[in-house]
Amino acid sequence: MSLIKFNNEQKLIQGEIRKFATTELEPVADDIDKKGVFPKDIINNLFELGFMSLIIPEKYGGVDMDLTSLCIAVEELSKISASVGTIVAVNNCFAAYPLMKFGNENIKELYLTKLADGEIVGFICEPEIDLLPEQNVLNDQNNSFVFSGERDFVLNGETASFFILQISNQEVNKFYIINKDSKELSFTIPKMLGLNAAGIKSVKFNELLLRKESCLNSEVPGGKILQEVRDFSNICLSSISLGLAQASLDAATKYSKERKQFSRLICEFEMIQEMLSDIKIKIETARLLVYDAASKFDNNQNYSLSAAIARVYCGNMAVSSALNAIQIYGGYGYIKDYPVERYFRDSKVLQLLEASPRTIKIDIAREVLR
Repeated sequence: MSLIKFNNEQKLIQGEIRKFATTELEPVADDIDKKGVFPKDIINNLFELGFMSLIIPEKYGGVDMDLTSLCIAVEELSKISASVGTIVAVNNCFAAYPLMKFGNENIKELYLTKLADGEIVGFICEPEIDLLPEQNVLNDQNNSFVFSGERDFVLNGETASFFILQISNQEVNKFYIINKDSKELSFTIPKMLGLNAAGIKSVKFNELLLRKESCLNSEVPGGKILQEVRDFSNICLSSISLGLAQASLDAATKYSKERKQFSRLICEFEMIQEMLSDIKIKIETARLLVYDAASKFDNNQNYSLSAAIARVYCGNMAVSSALNAIQIYGGYGYIKDYPVERYFRDSKVLQLLEASPRTIKIDIAREVLR
């Protein structure tokens, strides 16, 4: 008996998103990666299907589904394009979730409704190493703040209409909502290893006014908000890694049944069989971790540790699976005409997205030592 049990509604979601991914996304997935193009048409279709606002309550125009359903959708999309899986994950985990959890009713009515209506939200990552003081300046101004600085990673930055920004120093640790049309913002495109079509940007702030009414929740410490957002998003980001690893296995298996060496299919060689087995074992382990953590969240159980473990394991697993797939492809694995090099690039970027494995392991150690 399988330990992972999807209900009928979740099975319907899996079937619908799998069909969408293979019929509409797969034909353009390689092209959007090579050109670094944000897939607007694909995302618009996902909005119409409800996947971009999957966890938003119905009263704000969302679909009001659980985290397990979101992970199912993101995993299926990421098998075809991790960039698209990331866009969906960011809109739900880094945007909708903190708005739902920490926004007051006015903020929820305004911004969750925008999300459900088809607007994309960006999340501005806080650097793990603080920028130099002259690069990151925050001045108090009548209970609001004026901020100048820069951030290297703005998730969904290319097409977002508003952003969620964390500001932290010794005096302030808060989350603010800022609009993209603010003249104090200037964006550039970072040259990244992978996730080329995910619309990630860098941003500079020039005396941006952060108004107190745009603060998510002034009564909740920003560190607590970040940790809860990270715990929640760790599960969904793990499902992207899971989808990438499955894509690596599928591609390597198919290739091994077609490629011949010494008049034999390479799938007949024990070394290839062992590599395929290793990938499969890790994928099945990762899938249990992801959906166990998602199930704990959906059932109001303590899920923080499970989420962190899933994130670290799945991130490492996706990278190693892609490397094994490249080995099976041999020299062709390094050629952009074949998909496995993209799976490796995307897996490596995803492994470090928003928080590095070292940072998450520190969270795990704290739970162990508690």
